[in-house]
Amino acid sequence: MARASIFIDGSNFYFKLKELTHRGGGAYRLLDFQFGKFTQWLAVPHQSIKVYYYLGAVKQIRGNEKSETLYADQQKLIRRLQAQRIVVTLGHIIRHPDGSFHEKGVDVRIAVEMIRYARLNAYDIAYLLSSDTDLVPAVEEVRSLNKKVQYVGIPKGQSFGLTVAADDVRLLRPEDIAQFLPSSAI
Repeated sequence: MARASIFIDGSNFYFKLKELTHRGGGAYRLLDFQFGKFTQWLAVPHQSIKVYYYLGAVKQIRGNEKSETLYADQQKLIRRLQAQRIVVTLGHIIRHPDGSFHEKGVDVRIAVEMIRYARLNAYDIAYLLSSDTDLVPAVEEVRSLNKKVQYVGIPKGQSFGLTVAADDVRLLRPEDIAQFLPSSAI
């Protein structure tokens, strides 16, 4: 049986799930999503599955209520992911001069680890949950090592670069995601 590794770009995945589940103003909380069940469903029929989740680390700023709430929620998410045997890797979040925040280092970590684990023969197929075309060279390198790559995205905002580079594509629909959320979230 083929071994699977699932690489999840946490921020990218969050916004894709939000698009799929956002109806009539209702939205879900990422803490409500059943990642363990989802990744098992995603990787059927593979039995041996390793899951890697990447996200930018929220900095806790004492006295800043929003920062403290975001930090506390992220810590809860990390604990829940780790309890489901999902490996969490943190990048950075930096503030740009215009006041916006952006993740740094997350895509590079995904790319490096996809290639590293392929070279170590740790998996036969990689599931990539990100629509970031910066990952196309990593997908091409993994495929050159005779590993399969399935790009997992959603129809709106589908990465055509990853679609072309990957061996296979799976586009998630709202009904695919619904089974991993509380019924009140959809």
